[in-house]
Amino acid sequence: MSETQARPRRSRLSAEREQELLTVALAMVRERGYDAVTIDDIAAAAKASTATLYRRWESKPMLVIRALQAQKPAPAIEIDTGSLRGDLLALATVASDAARIRDSHDAAMTGLARDVLLNPELMLALRELMIEPQIQAMRRMLQRHVDAGRIGPDNPVLDLVDQILLGPLLAGQLYLGHRPGLAARIVDDVLLPLLSVTRG
Repeated sequence: MSETQARPRRSRLSAEREQELLTVALAMVRERGYDAVTIDDIAAAAKASTATLYRRWESKPMLVIRALQAQKPAPAIEIDTGSLRGDLLALATVASDAARIRDSHDAAMTGLARDVLLNPELMLALRELMIEPQIQAMRRMLQRHVDAGRIGPDNPVLDLVDQILLGPLLAGQLYLGHRPGLAARIVDDVLLPLLSVTRG
């Protein structure tokens, strides 16, 4: 009997081993940056062969997608200050923080963020895990104000609040740098008038 016959090749990864590989991959991307990590690096750190990783996930973007999807979505920040202006300002603070690269952990993910623009599946995974939970929390917050009569239920801006708020903040961060007070101005000078509420 040959050695190959005596030791059958494992045809697929166990659930535990797959989770281990995904955990190693995501930890390395977060620590060193997406661009700096290769499939070979992940294989070496996880004590696996590159053939195993390619056979299971085909490419680095696909591996990172699966690693992200294996995580639970980030918990949404529920906002309820008691007033529409207060809620919008709190939402603006969250959005402003999200628009900024605040520390080395965030900076390490910039290569991944750039790859999102080229990989629709990666973009979908990131949106589902990191963006959609916050958008749903924002919609719940706005619905409370609709129910309280502060916003008309047929207001055409309701489904644009996230874009009105995030668009200028992201564009400002990318092209103009951080502008203190911008988020509050968007709330007071743009969103509140468009939502047609009584201030105070």
